[in-house]
Amino acid sequence: MDNICEQLVERRRTGGDNAKTALICAGLALAAAACVICAVYFGIMLLIAAAIIPIAAAVWVLMGVNVEYEYTVTNNELDIDKIIGRRTRKPMITVDLSAAEDFGTYPPKEESDAETTVQATSGLERDAHYLIVKHRDYGKVKVIFNPNEKLREAIAREFPKPLRARLQQYGK
Repeated sequence: MDNICEQLVERRRTGGDNAKTALICAGLALAAAACVICAVYFGIMLLIAAAIIPIAAAVWVLMGVNVEYEYTVTNNELDIDKIIGRRTRKPMITVDLSAAEDFGTYPPKEESDAETTVQATSGLERDAHYLIVKHRDYGKVKVIFNPNEKLREAIAREFPKPLRARLQQYGK
């Protein structure tokens, strides 16, 4: 039987995101005002139309501040994609769950010796989990993400037997 499950998680906006939004809006206001003032002063009405360009650019950039992550389990693979502004999807990583070494709530009790870390969280650590897995290209990878109960169950079904047994023993 196929094991298919997916989840979409929206990243929480940070203070840096809010500062970026404020700077873009201020820049937009200055650029649009400069175009309108030049149009009135020099009598070039074409510059009023040119004010639309910074507005469109600002809207395009502001949409890119919103980030979502999509977790997809298909049989024994976990795919994580980053969705920027609901318009651009970028694959982050695909891991083979049968090569998993550890799984648990984040932060882990002991630090791992992972060579690469993939951060795909909502920004809330209270429901974050980590997965340590051997990857063919990146070596030992730590994936930090926010799976819901249904996705955690789908992931756990694909773990190797020793890891499943260890997790059941500790009640995770």
